[in-house]
Amino acid sequence: MRPLHATLGAAALAAGLLCGLLCGCADPGGLKVAGPAHTPSPTAGPVYVVEGPGRPPLRGPASLEAGGSVRLTGLRWRSWGGPAAEATGTVSSGRDTPYQARVTLSGLVRKDRSAYYSRATVVAAELPPERQRALRDLWLFVPGH
Repeated sequence: MRPLHATLGAAALAAGLLCGLLCGCADPGGLKVAGPAHTPSPTAGPVYVVEGPGRPPLRGPASLEAGGSVRLTGLRWRSWGGPAAEATGTVSSGRDTPYQARVTLSGLVRKDRSAYYSRATVVAAELPPERQRALRDLWLFVPGH
């Protein structure tokens, strides 16, 4: 059987060597970090769009009222949930004939564990230029905002 002081001495020597290996190479100025910080994913939970106060949140809806009087229908989403959502469908306002359109939702606003799109851009090539400009920057309702 080994004497106790020999066992303790060996353990102390091993601990000292381990500490020297782990701490001996450290920069005396402390840890330095270089490069861009890790950014969290743009969406940590579900992403919604809301048509207005008192209306339920929607995910990838087939139709949507945007900006109060613009109606988007037949929406087919190519993307949803990221910084921007993109779809194709039709746009109409009031009694207008529906026109083919590309729709982009953007401007994510985080609320608790969800996010909401706050802007819509609608591009309909067949509309007159002044009507097209009116659809370039539509505000969407965001609950509690």
